[in-house]
Amino acid sequence: MKTIVLLGVLLSLAGMSPANSQEDASGFTRLKGAYRTYSRGIGDPGEPTAADTKIMFSIDGKAAREMFDAMGKDVKDACTEGSATRVRTKDHERLWCSRSKQGVYSCAFGFDLKSGKSIGGIVC
Repeated sequence: MKTIVLLGVLLSLAGMSPANSQEDASGFTRLKGAYRTYSRGIGDPGEPTAADTKIMFSIDGKAAREMFDAMGKDVKDACTEGSATRVRTKDHERLWCSRSKQGVYSCAFGFDLKSGKSIGGIVC
């Protein structure tokens, strides 16, 4: 249930935009990003299988900025320490968003498609 709520929040945030954006008639806005399906772990991925399929998403641009801004306070992140990158996380770091020193926003998250559980989408 928590995963479904998290996915709903993410889709709602991606749908927020001013009138001059690429919003469709239903109020959704296109977003910039990528995804990958895999098996095993994200740090050592394999080809998806019938018994083990996961998906990770990486979102950039305006949707990532809106998510980052909505997530509250920055957290200390060992992977980005000393780089002036700001990081915010939720759901035990399964939802991870950052703002680089240059102002580039990015968010990552993932799901186990067999269980539906949130599993994160980034490796340090």
